[in-house]
Amino acid sequence: MRHWLKFGHSMTAISFLGAVIVLWVMIDHLPLPDEALDTYVAQRQLMEQIASLVLMPSLLMSLLFGLASMAAVPGFHGAPWAWAKLVTTVLMLEGSLLGIQSPIKREAVLAEKALVDPVHISELAQNISSEQMSLVLIGLVATVNVALGVWRPKFRAKTTAST
Repeated sequence: MRHWLKFGHSMTAISFLGAVIVLWVMIDHLPLPDEALDTYVAQRQLMEQIASLVLMPSLLMSLLFGLASMAAVPGFHGAPWAWAKLVTTVLMLEGSLLGIQSPIKREAVLAEKALVDPVHISELAQNISSEQMSLVLIGLVATVNVALGVWRPKFRAKTTAST
C-alpha cells in the first residue's frame, strides 16, 4: 500500500509541475491579441483546459495521496518534513486557484468575448507578467515540496554541548 501511495503521489506531483511548466511556456509564447486574435484565443482556451483538466486535478490528487500516506504510515505522523509538505501543498493549492487558474479562466472568457466584439481586445493581455510570476512562484513552492519529500530533513534544533 505504501508503494502505491508513493507512486500516486509522485506521478501527480510530476503532472502538476509539468502543467506549471507548460503554462509558463505558453504564456511566454502568446501572440499579441491585436496582431493574432484567433491564435491568442485558441491558446488561452487550451491554457484554460490544461489548468482545469491537468493542473488542478493533479494538485488535488497529490494532496489526497499525501494525506493518505500521512495517515497510513505511522513514521510520517510526527515527521516535521511531512507537515512542511502539507503546508507547502496548501500554499500551492491556494496559489494555484487564485494566481493561476482564476486568471487563466478569466482571460479565456474575455478572449472569447473579443472574438465576438473587438472592443474587448484592449482588455486582453493586461496581466501576463503577473500570471508568469504566479507560475514561477508556485513552481518554486512545488519544487521545495518535492525536495522535502526527497531529502526528508529533520528540522531539529542544534543542541550545544555543555562543558
